[in-house]
Amino acid sequence: MNPRQRRGILLMIIATIGGVAVFLTVVSYVGTLNNELGSYRTALRLTQDVQPYEQITPDMLEEYEVPARFFDADTFIGDFSEISEEVGRLPVASSALQEGELLQRSMVIPAPDLEEGEREIAIMVDAETGVAGKVVRQSRVDVYAAFNPGEGQAQACAYRVLTNIEILDIGDIGSSIDETTGDTNSVVPVTFRLTPEQALNLTYAEAFATSLRLAAVSPQGSGDPGNLEFCTEDQLELIEEQADDAEAGGTVAPGAAEPSAGAEESPAADQPEGE
Repeated sequence: MNPRQRRGILLMIIATIGGVAVFLTVVSYVGTLNNELGSYRTALRLTQDVQPYEQITPDMLEEYEVPARFFDADTFIGDFSEISEEVGRLPVASSALQEGELLQRSMVIPAPDLEEGEREIAIMVDAETGVAGKVVRQSRVDVYAAFNPGEGQAQACAYRVLTNIEILDIGDIGSSIDETTGDTNSVVPVTFRLTPEQALNLTYAEAFATSLRLAAVSPQGSGDPGNLEFCTEDQLELIEEQADDAEAGGTVAPGAAEPSAGAEESPAADQPEGE
């Protein structure tokens, strides 16, 4: 055996030893990972985008293996039958879902339990003045809209658009930009169960009202809701009546002092406190 052959055999031995060392290293690493991660569990992964309130069907999902240590049974869904058992009705997406997301229980809600002739409609409501965390699903509320003077509106008025209606769902707080001031406002999507006529009234109010507010109704009942509207003219008439009563009694009504000569009355100044 010449020196060149001896060097070749030596290199082959070294390469074999190196290959065995690499193999043992990989096996050891995989074993360490298995010890850290444990066994695997099956989760469901979306194969397509799903729009809010769109029905979720088995053909939109695929099985996906995840390490058991990262699989929370209270969060993730491992079998489509679990959805049907928990939801009880047709499962729909609670929000917009993206392809590739692992399906979580919070992403699935039951389809609205609407009766014949009912409509489901969602609007964006100011998070502070409209909701403020005081109303939840199945709460009953009144909806109030305020209109400033403008086209088709001779005076400032507030209307009760809807009375004692049910909230089906409340979404997560988002943000919107005020087109007039450019400020960013916190808003919440609120979904209602309405008749077609009520849905039309609410749509109009949301589109044209200066502000929209919710008022929670007592669980004991709505009682007498009172007048449907309150306008600037009503405020002026009320102040005039108070002034007449004060003059008849020889006293001056609080807040009804005569304006200085040449000064014009300002409806805004005559508004009661809190309006």
